[in-house]
Amino acid sequence: MLPNIHHILVLCEGNHCRSPLAEAMLRKALGPAIRVTSAGLDALIGHSAHPESKALMAHDGIDITAHRGRQVTAELALSADLILVMDQAQKLECERMAPSARGRVFLLGHWLPQDQQEIPDPIHRGSEAHRLAHDRIQRAIQPWLTRLTPRRP
Repeated sequence: MLPNIHHILVLCEGNHCRSPLAEAMLRKALGPAIRVTSAGLDALIGHSAHPESKALMAHDGIDITAHRGRQVTAELALSADLILVMDQAQKLECERMAPSARGRVFLLGHWLPQDQQEIPDPIHRGSEAHRLAHDRIQRAIQPWLTRLTPRRP
């Protein structure tokens, strides 16, 4: 188990498609023990999650209709114990914005095979791209869960 993880911040570009999905999936799986939030590096501030994201999560039994996009700040990044991003460029941008966060910023797909670690942005690419992003996020979260939750005897 990863020690001292109390707040996870999930980042993507717009905080519109990928990070709301990962936030909701992590929040449901981890429960109230770990605070999970999300933001965007170039957020659609105040916008709800993408309709495809809302539909995919509704199919999973998770309601993300209350989600509203917000911009990441250095202060927000520094308040998180673990920051999960969708691709290498986002990791570099987050570390540039908040240099003290280095060592806490990881790809969401960190534990997946190298060619599956980045999660492509589905925006403007249709339903299938959204479904593929959803499925990749779901796969990427599983190994984190085993490291974030206590092992049962």
